Amino acid sequence: MSKYSLFMCDKCDFTYEHVDRIFYLNEDLTEITEDTLRIMTSREKTASEISGFIFVWYCIECKEFIYEYDITDNSSDKSIEQIEELIREISPHENVIFSSSVENTFRKCPICSQKIDSVWNYGKCPACEIGELHLLDKFIFD
Repeated sequence: MSKYSLFMCDKCDFTYEHVDRIFYLNEDLTEITEDTLRIMTSREKTASEISGFIFVWYCIECKEFIYEYDITDNSSDKSIEQIEELIREISPHENVIFSSSVENTFRKCPICSQKIDSVWNYGKCPACEIGELHLLDKFIFD
């Protein structure tokens, strides 16, 4: 099951959709699939040699989303460092961090090294920095 939340700024048209996400690599370790966590995708994740969860953070300084890969399953012969390098190469995201490099539960932006957090924890809209984000919709689906 996956949680879905929709946030919207009360001053501009910024919206942010949050959904629980997973990733898994194909058999050849040449492609990465990212999807919402559901029963069928959970089975695909479990069948993969390398898989885990994706967390999305936001850098208020850089105005960029940061994607954290939490590698939870590795039955391959590759080390965590090799897997991280592989994910950097095939990930569709530019700004990537890994749970293995998180210190003291604080995440740092890979661009500016500032502390990053969830979009909704900043208090102000990340786009206009004036409005506030409001939760418009929230549900659980499979």
